Amino acid sequence: MRVPVEKVPWDVRRRAARAVAAMTQEHLFPRLDRDDPEPRFGPEAVPVYRPDLDEVAYWEFELENLTTALPLPEGEAKEFDRGFIVVSTGRHDVPVPHVSLDLAPPSRQLEAQVGAYARLVKVDSLCYVAEDDHGELLAHLGTLPPRLVGMPSELPRRLPIGQQTADPTDGEDRDEMEPSRIRRSRTKRVVEFADWGSWADLRQGYAECYGLHLRLLAERASEPWEAEDLTEKFGEGIHSGDSLTVYLLDEGEFEVRGPGADYVIAELNPQPLPPKLVLRPKADTRVKDTSFEVVLHYGHASEILSYFIVPEGAPTTVEPVASKLGPTFGGAGR
Repeated sequence: MRVPVEKVPWDVRRRAARAVAAMTQEHLFPRLDRDDPEPRFGPEAVPVYRPDLDEVAYWEFELENLTTALPLPEGEAKEFDRGFIVVSTGRHDVPVPHVSLDLAPPSRQLEAQVGAYARLVKVDSLCYVAEDDHGELLAHLGTLPPRLVGMPSELPRRLPIGQQTADPTDGEDRDEMEPSRIRRSRTKRVVEFADWGSWADLRQGYAECYGLHLRLLAERASEPWEAEDLTEKFGEGIHSGDSLTVYLLDEGEFEVRGPGADYVIAELNPQPLPPKLVLRPKADTRVKDTSFEVVLHYGHASEILSYFIVPEGAPTTVEPVASKLGPTFGGAGR
């Protein structure tokens, strides 16, 4: 089940490295103090599947250099030495759907229950299943979702102002007084909860039963993925005077090139592994082109990462973007 991390696709590894560098740099987690050693990637990763997808849906990376908790079947927990980050392989989910610096990886938690197993399956946000070689359920984390009977295929939609269904005796100004009324059908749809007969039934009926949820999840994920696309196309922005940590995916060397290269100080720290490159840019608005590339040479392969410097005094804001599941903050800065 576990594979050397070198066998994970490069784009997935870079996404994981960028996420870990960001949460370390920006201290998004309170327990990551400046005096704490930084998390580092373990030597192996676990492919994670989803019942409605044939290919690998996620990769679980272990984060070493941490003290976490490993829940045990007896109901207690013991100290463990790794956290984790789960990274999506595509737009079916947000780029990083699950991360913890406090708990052991889901794969390790399931191993504590049943020992070695063949396949790890992610069912929902916090539910994971361990399967044997025949696809049978051995154990699971979290609560398996129920079978939903009577789920609509689409969400109800608001009608444009002036087209809401109203009582014929209402006044002509009724639509303007209540512009948010929703058309109601004569029959009320009731969603019922039922048990799955077996894990095989859940796997087979997963796509149909949770189709609406999965489509909305993919829609919710579209904004963060657009941000990923913009980063790939135009590069990652670094504010002048700030620093950015770039984890190398293997031992190697680097070069900085491009119009903005003269305005960047780069320092490579080869130990501890993985090596990390610290970029410190400095530029003001008089610099017309602040774009630059970092080329990472690993001997057997090279990786090119694009960046640009946000000059001192340049105004930047991020506008929230609406979605059916609430606002996201993947909108473009301006």
